[in-house]
Amino acid sequence: MGDSRYPRFLKEIHKPPKQLHCKGNVDLLKKRCLTIVGTRKATRYGKEVLDMLLQPYLIDLDICIVSGLAEGIDTMGHRRCLELGIPTIAVIAGGIGNIYPLSNAKLYEDISEKGLVMAEYGGKVEMHKGMFPMRNRILAGISETTVVIEADIQSGSLVTANLALEFNRDVYVIPGDIFKSTSRGCHSLIKQGAGIIAGEEDFKQVLGIEGDQIKCF
Repeated sequence: MGDSRYPRFLKEIHKPPKQLHCKGNVDLLKKRCLTIVGTRKATRYGKEVLDMLLQPYLIDLDICIVSGLAEGIDTMGHRRCLELGIPTIAVIAGGIGNIYPLSNAKLYEDISEKGLVMAEYGGKVEMHKGMFPMRNRILAGISETTVVIEADIQSGSLVTANLALEFNRDVYVIPGDIFKSTSRGCHSLIKQGAGIIAGEEDFKQVLGIEGDQIKCF
């Protein structure tokens, strides 16, 4: 935590990680981070939302997209960032050598080469369920803003969002189909006071863009 590269927002949370084990470009930790998370059971709607949010202008804003390397929204978000050249950080549960899910082994390597993979522990450690909420607190704590795209009531994304609210961070959600389970978590967050992103202009306002002007942070 005494390292100058340790993310300043992460220092402010309750019980921040004493160490961060990294593989890749640690300079990304100095950038303004935006956490984007969502369901493992992503729909076409979720992909369309990611395509709308993740645009090349994020590079000019010097924003780094943070997610959890999980299946679904996280995976699609990381891949979209790599395609566009947007900086991305994958925060993984357990040790830096724990690749989960294994189906994302190639994505893990791609992010470590072009972005940053980060974990609370070094090497490989024995995994248990409690490590995922531990990872989620890093996802919530490293950024000033968290955006949730599709989430059920009982999901890791909702845990991340609630932790972000606990840390007094901004939380925004994408509203969805009221008949789909993947919308229930987002709508629950809206009832708790989370902001709504209902289009690209809303997202630009979240980022501080007014028309063609970018506000300073």
